[in-house]
Amino acid sequence: MTTKVAVGYTRLSQKSDASIDDQKQEIRDLADEQGFQLYRIYNEGELASGFDSDRPEYLQMQTDLEDGLADVLIVRDRDRLSRDKRERSMLMYDIEDWGIELWTTTEGTRIEFDSDETWLIEMIQAYIDDVAKRREIQRARAKIQQRVEAGYHQGRPRYGTEFDEQKQHLVPGDDFEDVIIAIEMREAGESFRSIVETTKIPSTSTLSRILERKDWYHDLAKESSGAFGTRLDQPEA
Repeated sequence: MTTKVAVGYTRLSQKSDASIDDQKQEIRDLADEQGFQLYRIYNEGELASGFDSDRPEYLQMQTDLEDGLADVLIVRDRDRLSRDKRERSMLMYDIEDWGIELWTTTEGTRIEFDSDETWLIEMIQAYIDDVAKRREIQRARAKIQQRVEAGYHQGRPRYGTEFDEQKQHLVPGDDFEDVIIAIEMREAGESFRSIVETTKIPSTSTLSRILERKDWYHDLAKESSGAFGTRLDQPEA
């Protein structure tokens, strides 16, 4: 009996999803259990939206499957392939036309397309997943907008800062003093390279972003107790 060749596909859209490493291990385990020869795992990486049909690894996977590179496609679940109901439905039809077996690690079984009823179930599930994810995105965007309007910082902390205990506002962090020193050095005429070599700031691009926000850093220093505000408020010589 000829050993079936399998490929896997991984994608991570947000931190709450199963990690890429976890997805890969699940794919390897299923391939071993079923006696498949795992040829390749297409990894889209992190922050790859399932509503984007132009994902490079996703497109390459489709090309290779159509060309007969593998007999089996393994994913953690159907939504790893696509969140969009139309895109996922079309891919399902293509997979059947290409003679590819589709397996999911969450179920540990092959998805069958052997009757009108099973096709209907798949199409309904694609629609449910699509609507649920779009609503989740809308709620997340509304929450972000509420935070922004309330004056809370959204996104990662800026260099040299960290979130306060309430995870709402930015306060000086471990590298904040280097930020202040960098601003002072630049105002004194020092070069970008000299500043990066003198401080712990990792690159000139990071320094550039700091200098673009120097007024913001100046205000934060004045709001914070300790030496930062005093240092920046000193009159120029």
